[in-house]
Amino acid sequence: MEPESAKLYQAGHKQTAVKLLAQKLQTDMTHADWFLQLASYLTAGGAEDQAEEILLRARTLFPQEQTILYNLAVIYDTTGQTQRAQTFLNQITDPRLQADVLYLRAQAQKKQNHPAQALAYALTAAEQKPYLADNQLLVGDLLVQLHEFAQAQNYYQKAVQLQPTAASYFKLALTKMVQGTAGFQQDFATSQKLDPKYFQKHEQQVGEIERYLQTQMEGDSQNDS
Repeated sequence: MEPESAKLYQAGHKQTAVKLLAQKLQTDMTHADWFLQLASYLTAGGAEDQAEEILLRARTLFPQEQTILYNLAVIYDTTGQTQRAQTFLNQITDPRLQADVLYLRAQAQKKQNHPAQALAYALTAAEQKPYLADNQLLVGDLLVQLHEFAQAQNYYQKAVQLQPTAASYFKLALTKMVQGTAGFQQDFATSQKLDPKYFQKHEQQVGEIERYLQTQMEGDSQNDS
């Protein structure tokens, strides 16, 4: 990683960091990690087309660097070019990247509404890299799709422990609420405190779950009578 631009980026001077790194790459193109660094900055800023251009250029310079293939796959997956993403993933053989490849494959299957197939990939990714909160969250999301709320809760709990974000607390609270488990109100409160905008954006899910539970209760009551 190029340290000067990284320092600027971390300090919030993101455009300056991008310009500096782009200028350095014009005179020194011997660092594959600089290309990856610049592509990550561009992708984070929503400039996926520019990031793609940088990575394709890097690919010609460093044909053996499979991290470049993975980052291209991420961009194509993000922009909805699922088949193109899979083409690049199929070229990756580096065992160090296999968990990441499985994560992306799971994401692709999820987008195609194949939660069971996605779960198989996601579980393996989580087994290989259990220290990544994103892996735990993805497994939890897929288990929720399959209405396996108790299992989903376990994975969301792991995600909270690894990376206590508004999203992880919110999802944990939802699964607790569905099961009638104590403590979900506190988890919702923590989510709101960590990121009020996220909580407000997803708050309607709480009402949807409450309506779902009410419907279930009414159905059980009718069956009992």
